[in-house]
Amino acid sequence: MSATLFIIIIITAVAHTSWNVLLKTSENKVLFLRSFLLFASFLFLPVLFFIQPPSPSSYVFLAASLFIHIFYNIFLIKMYSFSEISFSYPIARGSPTLILLVISPLFLGDDISYLNNIGALILICGIFFLIFSEGNYKKINFKGLGLSLMVASTIVIYTLVDAKGARLSESAISYGIYMFAIEGITFNIAYILFFKDKKIPFEFIFKEKYKILLASILVTFAYLPILYAFTKVNVPSVAALREISILFTSIYGVYFLKEKFGFIKVVSAVLIVVGCIIIRMAVG
Repeated sequence: MSATLFIIIIITAVAHTSWNVLLKTSENKVLFLRSFLLFASFLFLPVLFFIQPPSPSSYVFLAASLFIHIFYNIFLIKMYSFSEISFSYPIARGSPTLILLVISPLFLGDDISYLNNIGALILICGIFFLIFSEGNYKKINFKGLGLSLMVASTIVIYTLVDAKGARLSESAISYGIYMFAIEGITFNIAYILFFKDKKIPFEFIFKEKYKILLASILVTFAYLPILYAFTKVNVPSVAALREISILFTSIYGVYFLKEKFGFIKVVSAVLIVVGCIIIRMAVG
C-alpha cells in the first residue's frame, strides 16, 4: 500500500466519523439522513453526463449495493436512536473487520496471512469489553447491541458487493459516483414505500442546510477513495485501516457529546483499533 493511499484512507476515516456524529446529534435523524443522501444525489446526477459509466459487468453489484444500503441506512437510524455512539459505533464498525477476515478469501479470493489471528483476537477482546463496559450483563443495552450487529451485517455484505463491483468496473470512482447519484433517490423512495412518510419539510432543510451540505460531502468522500482502495489492496486491509474511525468516534462521544464516561470504553476502543491495525499490517 502506498503512503498516499494510506493517508487518504485515514482521512476518509475522519470524514466517516464526522458525518456519523452529525447524524447522531441531529434532532430528527430520519429527515437528516434522507436530506443529505438526497442532496448528494443531486450533486452527482449532473456528473453522470461527463464521466464514463462503469462496466456492464458491475451493474448487478451496483444494484445489489443500492438495495443493501436501504437497510443499512434504516438500521443506522434505529441504532443511533437507541444507543450512545461511543457504544454502538465501535461494535457496528469493528465486527465487520473480523468477519471479512474469514469470508473475503472465500468470496473475493483475497490472501490472508497468519498474523491476522493476533489482530482478530485483540479486536474480539475490544468488542467484548465494550459490550460489558457498564459493569455486568444486566446493564447491557441489548437493543443497541442488536441494532449495532444488524448494521454490522449490512456493512459486511455491501463491502463484499462493492469490492467486487469496483474491481469489475473499469473505474472504481465511476462506480462510486453512480452509486451516490442514485442512492439518495432510491433510499427516499424506499422509505416512503416502507413507512408512508413522504415529506421532508422545507423548514427542516432550511434550518439544517449547512449540516446537510457538509454531511453530503463527507459521506461521499468517506467512501469513494475506499472503493478505489478495494481495487489496489485486499479488502480486510482496507476495512481494518478504515476502522481507525472507531477511536475518533468513541473519544468524540465521551468528551463532546457528554456520553457516560467509562475507562473500559476507552480501553475497548483502543483494543479494537490496535486489532484493526495489526490486521492491516498482516494483510497489507
